Amino acid sequence: MILETDLKNYKDSLLDNGFFIVKKGFSKKDISDMKKRLDDIIKGKVVYEGRRFQEETKKNVYQNINKLKVQYQGPKVDYRKISELEHDDIFLSKLKKPWIRQICTTLLGETCSILRTTMMNKTPSKGSKLPWHQDVSKNWPTSTQPELAIWFSLDPLNENNGTIEVINESHKHGIIGEGHMLNEDLLDVYAPSNKIKKIIIDIGDVLFFDAHLLHRSGINKTNLQRRAINIILMPGTVKHTKNKNNYPVLFGDNELSL
Repeated sequence: MILETDLKNYKDSLLDNGFFIVKKGFSKKDISDMKKRLDDIIKGKVVYEGRRFQEETKKNVYQNINKLKVQYQGPKVDYRKISELEHDDIFLSKLKKPWIRQICTTLLGETCSILRTTMMNKTPSKGSKLPWHQDVSKNWPTSTQPELAIWFSLDPLNENNGTIEVINESHKHGIIGEGHMLNEDLLDVYAPSNKIKKIIIDIGDVLFFDAHLLHRSGINKTNLQRRAINIILMPGTVKHTKNKNNYPVLFGDNELSL
């Protein structure tokens, strides 16, 4: 369990800087379990109906990604994203660790809903450059905006394989415009170079950040995989504004169970 003093430090850092890091949150076995499960999903050994897959663009340009072609396309495809991982028993067991429950319910309240749980992949010598963006958008079909995101890597990080970068304190602007992607004409205002912080964390470390915090990632210049997991969380019970269904609940009444 997390000490109250640590919780206070996390909350203070989230308010002041927009993020904090939990050191050694996951064990080596946790990371190994998740990597093996991803391999089995890609090989087609583990199937969840409705899971979304997004193939990496051939020219590594984010704007060229085919966002409509989301079905499984076989084991030899370079997948940029694999979603709905909250419905996988291995990943859900990791997300439901007591220390994560403690942090999330402290920051968001006793009930926390999941917008998405996604593998974000930077394939060897590839991986599209993801521009500055927030994990919120007025155009997303959610009755409540996301407030907290979790990010951790399954592979060693360095400055050459597309690690995450953040704009320190940028969460204090709230939703910028409609949210999500930052327009290029606003870069000097909201993403000044002197505020950029590169996040290099060890395997097992976990980054928590305010969903309003501007962040980005570059291409993978190495010959090794760089797979990361991103979870976006919303406070309370949240409805999809189009189909009127509830988003999955991670913690609270009617929470997802193993």
